[in-house]
Amino acid sequence: MGLISNSPQGRHELLQWILMSFNQPFDGDYPTLFKRLQEFLYRQYTGRRRAILIIDEAQNLGLDALEHLRMLSNINADKHQILHLIIVGQPQLRDLLLNPQLHQFAQRISSDFHLQPLSPSEVANYIAFRVTEAGSDRIMFTLDAAAKIAEASGGVPRTINILCDTALVYGYANGIDVISGDIVEDVIADKQQFSILPLHKPSKIAKYR
Repeated sequence: MGLISNSPQGRHELLQWILMSFNQPFDGDYPTLFKRLQEFLYRQYTGRRRAILIIDEAQNLGLDALEHLRMLSNINADKHQILHLIIVGQPQLRDLLLNPQLHQFAQRISSDFHLQPLSPSEVANYIAFRVTEAGSDRIMFTLDAAAKIAEASGGVPRTINILCDTALVYGYANGIDVISGDIVEDVIADKQQFSILPLHKPSKIAKYR
């Protein structure tokens, strides 16, 4: 299995990263690299092993790179597809694949799945799970804090992580063991004023005393 987590551009660079991900030599001109990949895939096939390539953050790939992936998927043996592709990306990937230039690529996709944003209750469970996995055996975010994080993040895990990490820093700086809704409000207000992080505007962010 190979994994590419960056965004190579152009067919030559993409082919180099594919070979590198499979621990194969990646020096040489394009025809040499293509032949090397073919031979590797045939060896995997004859040895009854699957060659699976996972490309993360695929929304950052250019149209040329995605089209070249489609061409590489044409490498077959006895009518069997011998390179299996899994592409993973942010919502922009779906928009990219709807481009008319990539219709043939989209037609090759046998299954696709779009993860929906987490619901407020799922956000609370997600935060509790991450805290537990980090080694804590106690509650570190109140339900009010989790609700405000859910609203501001729109249920997007990456944004949830950023808000939680920042809230923990605020809590540590103030000697507070449990993150409250007030602390989260401070984090959101500061992020909206000083950060480029896209946040949903909570219905009630101002603190009334």
